[in-house]
Amino acid sequence: MAHACGCHHHEASAGTTSVTAAGAYRADQKVEDVARSPAALEALKAMGINHCCGGHLSLAEAAAAAGVSVETLLDELRRAAAATA
Repeated sequence: MAHACGCHHHEASAGTTSVTAAGAYRADQKVEDVARSPAALEALKAMGINHCCGGHLSLAEAAAAAGVSVETLLDELRRAAAATA
């Protein structure tokens, strides 16, 4: 299934994941893996992280591209996970 941006990136990576326990996010995780959680996806969007075309980036790389610190991004992801727990 193609996404609105047409990158088809998620099609190639379907079925692969490195998601850790809820709230246990790491800077080296890929955006596309973290975005599989609805709460994390909303946090990524709120931080200006492109989860589709930028899905191949690590959280650290995506944070830098969005102009936020990786610590801030990780904190937001953890808050989102805790709010849904």
